[in-house]
Amino acid sequence: MARQNYNVFLPPIRDDVSGYNYLSKLADSIFVAPDNFYTFDFSRCSTISHNGLVVIGGLCNFLKQYETSSSMLKGLGLPSFFAKRKVGFNIDSINPRLMEKLKALGFWNFVNPDHGFIGSTDYIGYREHNTVLEDSEIISHLQDNWLTDEKLSISELLKSEIVSSIYEIFVNAYGHGLKENPNSQSVISCGHYDPKEKQLSLSVLDFGGGIVNSVQRHVPIPHKEEAFNWALEIGNSTRTDSAPDIPRGLGFGILKEFISLNRGVLRVCSDSYMATVHDSGNYVTTKVDGCFFGTLVSITVNCDNKHYRLMSEANEKIPSYF
Repeated sequence: MARQNYNVFLPPIRDDVSGYNYLSKLADSIFVAPDNFYTFDFSRCSTISHNGLVVIGGLCNFLKQYETSSSMLKGLGLPSFFAKRKVGFNIDSINPRLMEKLKALGFWNFVNPDHGFIGSTDYIGYREHNTVLEDSEIISHLQDNWLTDEKLSISELLKSEIVSSIYEIFVNAYGHGLKENPNSQSVISCGHYDPKEKQLSLSVLDFGGGIVNSVQRHVPIPHKEEAFNWALEIGNSTRTDSAPDIPRGLGFGILKEFISLNRGVLRVCSDSYMATVHDSGNYVTTKVDGCFFGTLVSITVNCDNKHYRLMSEANEKIPSYF
């Protein structure tokens, strides 16, 4: 079958249910037809949230890596040439405000560097991780660049707990994204602070296979939604891609409680399911229209005037993970 050229007209993509439904359908359509060529058009898109950026960037990374691998397998010897043709952008269609946001986050530095739009070099922003970062590098980034005192008033002990949970997100993504995919795709992350809305956001994506298959390979749970929910329970782990002393479950413990108290957002998307932390602090699972062939975790924290701390900090002896 001949390769086709497709224009992808992106709509406004927000951190809401409609945004995730669109992104899952987009991922599904591209993953089932990776031999085609895709041009992303922004003429209908006024805004893209952090979750949208990691998925679009992740799909671009997937297509380029797929073409490189395919070209090398066919013995063409010119993988980089074909990889550049695989994904295109209608740059002229982007409105100026969105273009400045993408520059500031460093999106073009990774996704389309040939256009010369060099943006922020700060660590917070859009990033593609080709190798596993050192533990200290992830933790320093989260503590010193993302969850800073200027953005949110929070005790050091609670901050350590939250950083520990977010560190687990990266560990899980590296386990899937850098070990289980056949095309050497990157782990994608995007951190963002919106000073107008006073919201701090972070999304981490891997396309290394969905949660359901990972669970069902090791645990006898035939129903897909039950397998997905099993992975969200604290302590559950297949332990196939991390050291035995590192938890593999996606429960995230105190992070869920903090997000609920803060009235923020925590979502986990994989396969055809999305789990969202409810006001009660529990996950509520719903189906999405398409399918994520990996795992997307998105967090949004409200940077309000409250001071957050652990209830146990009234005691003299307080356990800490760090």
